[in-house]
Amino acid sequence: MLAPIRRQQRVFILFLIAADLLTVPLSLLATWYIRTEWIAGFLPEFTHTISTYLATIPVLLLLWIASWWSTGMYVFSSQQGAFPGLARRIRAVFYLAVSIMAASYLVKIDYSRIMLLMFLVLSQPVNILLRSVFGSLARKIAPMKESPATIVIGSGEFAERVITSLGKFPRPKHRIKGVLVEHQGIAEEVCGIKVIGEVRDLPRLVDSLSIDEVFFASGSMNRTDMLRIVNSVQKQDIVFMLVTDLFEIAAGVSSLSSISRMPVVEIGSSGRGTFSNLTKRLMDLIMSPLLIVLLAPLMAAIWIILAVTGKGSPVFKQTRVGRYGRKFTLYKFRTMKPEADEYEVAPVAGDDPRITGIGRMLRKTSLDELPQLFNVLLGHMSMVGPRPEMDFIVKDYNAWQRRRLDVKPGITGLWQIMGRKDLPLHENLEYDFYYMRNQSVMLDMAILARTVVTVLKGRGAY
Repeated sequence: MLAPIRRQQRVFILFLIAADLLTVPLSLLATWYIRTEWIAGFLPEFTHTISTYLATIPVLLLLWIASWWSTGMYVFSSQQGAFPGLARRIRAVFYLAVSIMAASYLVKIDYSRIMLLMFLVLSQPVNILLRSVFGSLARKIAPMKESPATIVIGSGEFAERVITSLGKFPRPKHRIKGVLVEHQGIAEEVCGIKVIGEVRDLPRLVDSLSIDEVFFASGSMNRTDMLRIVNSVQKQDIVFMLVTDLFEIAAGVSSLSSISRMPVVEIGSSGRGTFSNLTKRLMDLIMSPLLIVLLAPLMAAIWIILAVTGKGSPVFKQTRVGRYGRKFTLYKFRTMKPEADEYEVAPVAGDDPRITGIGRMLRKTSLDELPQLFNVLLGHMSMVGPRPEMDFIVKDYNAWQRRRLDVKPGITGLWQIMGRKDLPLHENLEYDFYYMRNQSVMLDMAILARTVVTVLKGRGAY
């Protein structure tokens, strides 16, 4: 059974999406009417027909939802409320404008720049109005019948500040069920709230007390312990909140809000929902075959060179671990000597004696990874994501480290463009966790663009 907050959240998101879907055609028709009837005499002659713009509505709807989703316009928590701030909306409008112009260029659609500007401006008050109306309907359909049941983890002054702030917060009041400490004997109560157990008791208490939210208020808790706690109850649909004094030790952030002037971040699950997964897969299905066709002559040339100059198959196959721990066959151009141990961990610094001369060039330019485009097309991988790891490394993952397997591995990712070969892959998961928390179409495009720059500079490839 969903926690009250999650149930309300999902109803709100569905209603907000409905409001946005209605915004696009209404705003487009209003823009057309104003342009052709009200201000036609003040502007150059308008030759476009309304059918031209009506035909773009499906694309506009997709770009609108993708832009709004990428900028967190569908984030809702009991602290933040249903309607994000002005800065987030401005960013969403910017993403939408860029997306529309890019799409128009790619498909060669002739459109009026004035119409686009008017649509972007007019659609915002329409959207705010519709979201307000639909938000009110959502509140009636899925009201918060009771305040969220909350557990605070921590002790001392830091925890007291959080408890005091929760008591002052009016939307909605929190029912603090108790405090958990790292070790018994630290305190019997914190700010008048009884200590009901240790941190290790959280999975049991979440179920028995029907907990909705958990607040981290322990300045001494390290990253590993925190992620282990989140992982232990992540399938029970709990909202985890973290006061930003501890921000630097979070694996990633879903949303930023505040409680009585105390900034907090929500730590959600790594999954981004059905819509985001479909959008990401759609991008993969568009990009992978396109790149395969464009790069086919180059891949054919590399295949011939490797076949003529080396022994063994030009294409190297290796078993890797993908999403949810599923194993798949990864394709790369062969860069190592045939007798080399393919599962040996590569040295972090210095030359790898297993790599051939041609292989070193392929790795430096990342051309050895081009066959992975077929892995993306087959659905084993994505264009962007954590690197696919070898099975013997995954077997040694802790429980919280296994969360890296909650998303599809990618050809490139944050770790690759930030660190590349400078740091050991299996020991540095921070970039992967950050990506999992914040993944979006715009972030993927930024990573892909940065990857091109990194490869052209030949900096620390694999």
